[in-house]
Formats: sequence, structure tokens, C-alpha cells
Amino acid sequence: MKIETIKSGVKISSPVIISYIALGIACGVVLYDAGMSVLGIGIMSLLVYAGAAQFLAASMIVLGASIPSVIIMVFFLNLRHVLMSASLSSFVKERSFGFISLFSHVLTDESYGLNYTKFREGNWSTDEAMAMSLSTYGTWVMSTVIGGAIGSQFQVNTVIMNYALIAMFACMLVLQFVSREHLIAGIVSAGTTVLLMVLFKHNISLIIATVFASFVGYYLEVRKNRHTKPEFEGSNEIE
Repeated sequence: MKIETIKSGVKISSPVIISYIALGIACGVVLYDAGMSVLGIGIMSLLVYAGAAQFLAASMIVLGASIPSVIIMVFFLNLRHVLMSASLSSFVKERSFGFISLFSHVLTDESYGLNYTKFREGNWSTDEAMAMSLSTYGTWVMSTVIGGAIGSQFQVNTVIMNYALIAMFACMLVLQFVSREHLIAGIVSAGTTVLLMVLFKHNISLIIATVFASFVGYYLEVRKNRHTKPEFEGSNEIE
């Protein structure tokens, strides 16, 4: 991988890297307070690499949940990655199995949003996508380990984490509004989440709303393509 490619990937991911430093340190502190060692935090970040899931695991451990129940909840929380991976598969299908495996492992909401946007623009290579994802991955792992080390020495208030997380996802959400279909899917996701949270008062509502909004977005995209394709073919026939 060329130096210019790495620089390009890191440059695009710089806003996420800054957010990951703050969130990763906060996550490390929370995990340490939940009873995990600094080494355990590092291994978890390397293998799991899912901020929301790691925060969820910390809260469940504090509440006395069993390890199998934590694993099951993390699994369901990360099911959205299946849909995200599927939407990126067409861009990396020519690469090797090892490349695709690593690229899938370092996929997060943020790296997906940036890579998908850049791929759609047409000026983004798979090596740049990998460099961007690996830079955020490395930042997260190191930040959580640092957070665990800090938590082992000091009492840290992590309230600021809530605001940093909201700001980061708000920025990523706006970047995804590249068409009317994406905007409608975003509105459906937000509305469904609020409705289900009121009804069920459980975080499973987030997963259900995400899957439902994904199918809505897919349906709108397919319908849009069906309406535009005949016109395109017709114009070719006239010509």
C-alpha cells in the first residue's frame, strides 16, 4: 500500500479519529470500572471492535448479566453490520478473501458511512478504504487501552462521552443524505425508533428500527431504479 494511499485514507478519517480518541478513552474507563483488566480491554477491542456493543457489555456486566447473555446481546446489536457489509460488497468483490475478511472485521458505522459515500462519488479505491478503516481501528484499540490505564489510576467523569457520541453520529447521518431515498430512510428510522422505545422501553427497539429502515431504503432505491431504467432504455432506442 502506497504512502499516498495511506495519507488519503487517514485524512478522510481524521474527524472520526478525533471522536474515537475521546470515546475510546471513555469506553476504556467504563470497561475498567465494570471489572475488566487493561489487557482484557485491549483484547476485547481487537476482537470485538464495536463501541456501542462494548458500552453495552460494560453496563450488562455491572448489572450482573451472564457472559452468554452479553454475547447474545452484542451479536444482535451488531447484526446491522450484515446489511452494511452487503451494501459495500460490490466495491470490494474483486479483492482477495483475506482482504475482504479484514475489511469486514474493521467495519463500523463510521467507516461504513465514509467509505460508502466515497465509493459512490467514484474517486475512492479499495486500498484507501482499507487504510481509512485500519486507521480508525488502530485509534479505537489504543484509545480504549489508554482509557483502561487511566481508569486504573484516576476517577474520571465520562458525562462528556454522551455529547461526543451524539455529535459524531449526527455528522455521519447528515453525510448520508445524498438523495431523497436516503432522507426518507433516515426519517423512518428516527420515527420508528421513538415509537418503539415508547412502546417497549428497550434497546432492542434500535435494532428493529435499523432493520426496518434499511428495508424501506432498499425498497425506495429499487422503485427508483425501476422508474428510471425504462426512460433510459427508451432514450437509447430513440437515438
